[in-house]
Amino acid sequence: MNEPILSIILPTYNEAENIAEAVKRISAVLGDTPHEIIVADDDSPDLTWKKAQDLAPQYPQVISLRRTSDRGLYPAVMEGFAVAKGRYLAVMDADLQHDEKILPAMLNKARSGAHMVVASRYTPGGGVENWNAFRLFLSRSGNRFASLMLHRGCTDLMSGFFLVERKTFLETKPKLRPKGFKILMDILQNLPSSAVVREEGYTFRPRTAGESKLSLKVAWQAFMGLYELSIGRYIPFAVLAALILLCIIALLAFAVK
Repeated sequence: MNEPILSIILPTYNEAENIAEAVKRISAVLGDTPHEIIVADDDSPDLTWKKAQDLAPQYPQVISLRRTSDRGLYPAVMEGFAVAKGRYLAVMDADLQHDEKILPAMLNKARSGAHMVVASRYTPGGGVENWNAFRLFLSRSGNRFASLMLHRGCTDLMSGFFLVERKTFLETKPKLRPKGFKILMDILQNLPSSAVVREEGYTFRPRTAGESKLSLKVAWQAFMGLYELSIGRYIPFAVLAALILLCIIALLAFAVK
């Protein structure tokens, strides 16, 4: 197999039902482009890592990493990056919700001078399927608020689908704090000031198999990630919590007058 130009990292947990189809779709859309697909699995009970391993005879570009410590999305991506050989490093989910057909366009933008390319639901050409108006409003509003809090934003800061030039990532890596789900925000905030960031629109698809990883814990980790990367650099969380509590007490006091 030729040395890969593009390394795609799939951080997984209990995606055994989807991993074969994800690999098949990614391989089909990239065609003759030298690439590798690294499945960084957190020792899934459904043996996702084993399913990925079993794909290697048919898809020799597949590498399965069975991770038994330091679990979590961000550490999984970092471990995938550590073994990747491509000039460009991409991250996407294995649950088939990310549209693999935009990978060539993302790679072309990187080859044309972008140091990072973010796949976005909220840029021209992007969208979501089967979301009600309230969920869409919350997601859009959250992204806009997050972009205002950070010095380098984008239209979809919670996107788990992006591509970064290896050299640029290695320059940024020493500044990163790999925990939680804030990987895209963390990389964006710590990119060299000269780095060029572009976006590529895609339609976010509904999950067809497996269970969503979205939970209150994930939402809280995302909020804490935003806090740490913005005002958390200057205001300890205890002070922020106290200020919020004082504001709530003051509002209640005025309300009862």
